[in-house]
Amino acid sequence: MRLMGVFGGTFDPIHNGHVAVVNECADRLGLERVMVIPAGRPPHRVPPVASPEDRMAMVRLALDGSYRLVASDIEVGREGPSYSVQTLRGLKVVFAEHLLVLLLGWDAALEFGTWQDAGEIGDLAKVAVFNRAGSPPVTAAEIEKAGLPAGTWPVTVDSPPIKGADIRRRLRAGGDVSADVPPSVLAYIDERGLYRD
Repeated sequence: MRLMGVFGGTFDPIHNGHVAVVNECADRLGLERVMVIPAGRPPHRVPPVASPEDRMAMVRLALDGSYRLVASDIEVGREGPSYSVQTLRGLKVVFAEHLLVLLLGWDAALEFGTWQDAGEIGDLAKVAVFNRAGSPPVTAAEIEKAGLPAGTWPVTVDSPPIKGADIRRRLRAGGDVSADVPPSVLAYIDERGLYRD
């Protein structure tokens, strides 16, 4: 069975930590490709600072040249909140020959029980949960306690501990984020004047 990863987020902005963790998950799980999907209107978070179009453009720039990581606009073009179950239903039709693997960070996984039609997600995709950067691996007991689907895969990653909120704060203060953001994304941020207000 061919495995297709699904990795969503606000990506406000996408940074080197995102790219590192998705590559690590792909390596450890043997994923053929990973769809990297910016949320249009995330239902469980404060609204993103950058527009859906700007976040989509930054994801495309960050992944340019990667065969394995593919930017998808399936959510930014959708009206209303960006529910994972809707995204998985759509991807299941397009990639019927693949087993979809939903990649979740532990913070997102802890909110899983509050998601729209959460019970259906395990029927549409295998769920894989990765640990926070710098934190120990997620255990089977923690996965069960969080109410995640049976058979959820824990994935241990060692990605850099970079946070979008910290990048935005430093950009507002005129700081240097070049070590944390792909050069093409930083050039786009500068060109568009994002996160400067």
